[in-house]
Amino acid sequence: MTGFLTHLGALSLGGAAAALLLWGTSRFTRSRYAARWRCWGWLLLCLRLAAPLPLPALPVQGAAPIRLPAPSDAVIYRPEPAPAAPAAPPGQGGAQPAPPAVPDSPGAAVSQPPAEPEPSPLTLSRLLTGAWLAGAAAVLLYQLWCHIRFVRYVRRWSETVSDPETLAVFRALGRQLGISRLPRLTVCQGLEVPMLAGVLRPVLLLPRRELDPDELRYSLLHELIHCRRRDIPFKALSLWVAALHWFNPVMWLLGRWVERDTELACDDAALRRLPPGEHAAYGRTILSAVERLKGEAS
Repeated sequence: MTGFLTHLGALSLGGAAAALLLWGTSRFTRSRYAARWRCWGWLLLCLRLAAPLPLPALPVQGAAPIRLPAPSDAVIYRPEPAPAAPAAPPGQGGAQPAPPAVPDSPGAAVSQPPAEPEPSPLTLSRLLTGAWLAGAAAVLLYQLWCHIRFVRYVRRWSETVSDPETLAVFRALGRQLGISRLPRLTVCQGLEVPMLAGVLRPVLLLPRRELDPDELRYSLLHELIHCRRRDIPFKALSLWVAALHWFNPVMWLLGRWVERDTELACDDAALRRLPPGEHAAYGRTILSAVERLKGEAS
């Protein structure tokens, strides 16, 4: 178990360094295509961090394998073995003890009672492994609880969109983006801006307030691009990574950086599909949605 903990710590430390490097590139690169390439970097990094197992070493001809000594595993508590029960003296306590069995042949050994196994000590590696498992389970259970609450809210307060004009715009954008299986389009009470939810069965949620035609079209385009890019499973993967590496604060920031770059890459893809004359209107729609979200959070 010490080797696993050493590998987990090294993987988390290396992943944090790679995440900080990717985040640093966003501070110096202002290209509109930079976010799209960073998303590929985030995806590869999350895929590696999602499985904290050592990769098989590739054999290199003429190269000697590097072997690092494993750290010593300190014993924190060693339980004492249970004392053996004293044998009853002859003539007391009822029946006499049975005499030992006589072997049938001279070469046969006399059977001995099995020895009781010694209790295993509590080592530092076991304590750290238990703490890591408890922390990861707590984070995963909290995320599952939040997801179940959200699903119950959506099922209670949402209804399927039946407006023919909205459905016509929705299906036309789906054909334009080449999405063969469109998400379910619903209206949900309590939402300020449209949003896409669901990993296995995505649902596009619209606010109950009235949307003007341009805001509706741009919002649907934005969320359908998220659906086409599979950004919801990508964000779920980053949450899984944060749960496994909960002890590393950089992994909690990684989810925010993935969220930011997926939004920037989605906006870039939307602008490439819109004529230049509509870029300003699309930007105003996105900024208005951001302001509504900030107002809701405050």
